Amino acid sequence: MIVKPRSAAVAHLVSTPVLAAMCAACLLAAPALAQTRNPPPRDFEAERKAIGDSRAWTNYRFAEAERACYSKFLVNRCIDQAKDVQRDELHVLRAKELEVGDAERAWKAAERDREQALRQAEYEAGQPGRAANEAASRASYDRKQQEQALRDAQQGADAPQRAANAEKYNQKQSDFDAKMNEARQKGADQARQRQENTRAYQQKQADAAQRQKDLDERRANAEEKKKQGQGSTPSPFGF
Repeated sequence: MIVKPRSAAVAHLVSTPVLAAMCAACLLAAPALAQTRNPPPRDFEAERKAIGDSRAWTNYRFAEAERACYSKFLVNRCIDQAKDVQRDELHVLRAKELEVGDAERAWKAAERDREQALRQAEYEAGQPGRAANEAASRASYDRKQQEQALRDAQQGADAPQRAANAEKYNQKQSDFDAKMNEARQKGADQARQRQENTRAYQQKQADAAQRQKDLDERRANAEEKKKQGQGSTPSPFGF
């Protein structure tokens, strides 16, 4: 059996400058400005996207080549050759992907070191100012402590007078409370006396009214008896 040369689809897969296009896209990395760190030397995201696009393109062309191989005489050989091309390109893309990851990690590590060095430098530059502030704070604290000690001493010297004033105030308060209690008791007694007087007056009025009523009844009865006696019995004296 005569082995035919590689199919046209496989030859097209090999001749397409996939890797060249991928590398060109990787070299178009545009640094993004950042306020807190230096821009990356390469656009790692763009490079990863280019690698992903190239990988998708390689797989697509392999699928096309594999489909074309079924119309060839040596189908399996044609497919194997297409796989070899695909494998080689994917291997190159994987190596490039690893290189991009290593480069990005190295750049991030360098950035961390640089930022740490900057923070350390800023800290050291601010050390004199912090020392001055600490000294001022200590002086202020010492001054306040001295002022408090003076106030405590003054309060200690004034303690007898304050005690006398407190005793005098307590005595005045006690006298005032006693007078208030006396006034309240007197007011209660007067109120009770007024109530008793009111009840006595009301009872007196009721008793007077009852006596007047009884008197009126006795008079009415006497008049009634008198009238009855004059009408039924003649007087012996003729009048």
